[in-house]
Amino acid sequence: MNAKWLLVMMAALLTGCAGISPAVQQQAGPPVDFAALSAHPEQYQGRVVILGGEVMQIQPSGKGSLMMVSQRELDKLYEYKTVPSGGTFVVESDEWLSPSTYQPKSTVKVAGEVIGRKNSFVAIKAKEVVLAANPVWLKYYYPVPPEWYDHDPNLEYWFTPPYFDPYRGMGGGRR
Repeated sequence: MNAKWLLVMMAALLTGCAGISPAVQQQAGPPVDFAALSAHPEQYQGRVVILGGEVMQIQPSGKGSLMMVSQRELDKLYEYKTVPSGGTFVVESDEWLSPSTYQPKSTVKVAGEVIGRKNSFVAIKAKEVVLAANPVWLKYYYPVPPEWYDHDPNLEYWFTPPYFDPYRGMGGGRR
């Protein structure tokens, strides 16, 4: 009896990891190669697909939203692979997708029906849009060598922008 419950829990965890509902995952069936999809979207019209990628832009469109996504390949468990982008696709959603939630550089997983092309990109009518991860913002400006603050993490805060500018001195100061 315990082994049976363990298997059920494992299956629930595996299907729940993707964020896309199991019903939509079953509708989608086997994954579609994005290169083939972008070359001939009319052959896949009406088919449910699951794609992942990085949000490039989002804008309101009537009552819904239009989102441009730079495609990133997903594995069988709908986790991101470390391969370069395969291109761009457009997601049409009837629901309003908040630009503060779906910021540029955040990763999303989209399940939806292929509807053809829009502005020469593959267009998908969204059934589900799941935020996979928020954007990771790297330090900007110029890197300050760790030797300047003796590798002390408490001092690193003061030696990185906007508190430090080598042309203006510590703290930004007055000119």
